[in-house]
Amino acid sequence: TPCQVRLDKSIAFSLNEITGNAVADEWLLLSDGRTDLLITDCLSLKYDLELCDWAYIIMLEKMSAAILEGRPNEATLLQIYLLVQSGYKVRIAISGNSLFLLVPFDGRIYEYDYITIEGERFYVIGDKKHHGSYQAFGMAFPNEQTPSLRMEKLPKLSESAKEYKSFTSERYPEVSVKVAPNKNLMDFLETYPLCTWDYYAYASLSESAKKELYPILRTKIANKSVVDAANILINFVQTAFEYMTDGEQFGYERPLFGNEIFYYPFSDCEDRSILYSILVHDLLGLDVLLLHFPGHLATAVYFPEEVDGTYLTLDGKKYIVCDPPYLN
Repeated sequence: TPCQVRLDKSIAFSLNEITGNAVADEWLLLSDGRTDLLITDCLSLKYDLELCDWAYIIMLEKMSAAILEGRPNEATLLQIYLLVQSGYKVRIAISGNSLFLLVPFDGRIYEYDYITIEGERFYVIGDKKHHGSYQAFGMAFPNEQTPSLRMEKLPKLSESAKEYKSFTSERYPEVSVKVAPNKNLMDFLETYPLCTWDYYAYASLSESAKKELYPILRTKIANKSVVDAANILINFVQTAFEYMTDGEQFGYERPLFGNEIFYYPFSDCEDRSILYSILVHDLLGLDVLLLHFPGHLATAVYFPEEVDGTYLTLDGKKYIVCDPPYLN
């Protein structure tokens, strides 16, 4: 997705040594007013492209690397400086002769090193390799905000060439849709740090996927009872996709965002539970829980009417267990 920013070329980016004093000197240089237009442009891109916090972190990483090609420490410092000036709570770390970005999040992520500072986890972002010991700078800034893993909206990235895929329910063959996954969005979602399942469900679907999927599904469940509509949706999720575990498909555990289920050739229990929770919430307006069993993820739905079936009670509400990958 093409992005442009304004950069004052008179700024001399130079870290001759990786020490606290050298970093402080460079920070003062960046703070002399010549980066103001750059900060403004970055925040405008965040707003225009509807970038979540993780997408903004990645955008600044790519931009800084493009500005300071072949100078990774200077690029990391520029990224950190821009995040601070954008209002984010981040820290700087040194390991050996390298600078690293430290980021806390509102939830736990996996596969990344972290440092605990005053009881809070700060994850080492940008490099998953363990580098041994880190020296962290604990300087805080006024009104800094912890980045969130939640995506209120999926980012508005350029559309790749459309390649439609068909998905049809076995029990209700009239429920058949064609979806064209955006490869650019898939590439971004692949960078997302491994986190807990609720964040995947919360992200919902992209607007383009909703336009392709929701009108057809709404037509097929129109004038149906809530229970019948939920059954139509669950059969679609159960039978329109090919099953395979993450270990078989990727070689490691990797939950899929709702959009990704229409892109990758296979999906497993947590992927289908995430998609079903999105469809039930968006199309039926019902509350949904994700249920974690040993080695398995399912859903439970709160119906406004009495429904028979296995259930659990939470906050006085009866949630009926609905298992998107389970058949017969």
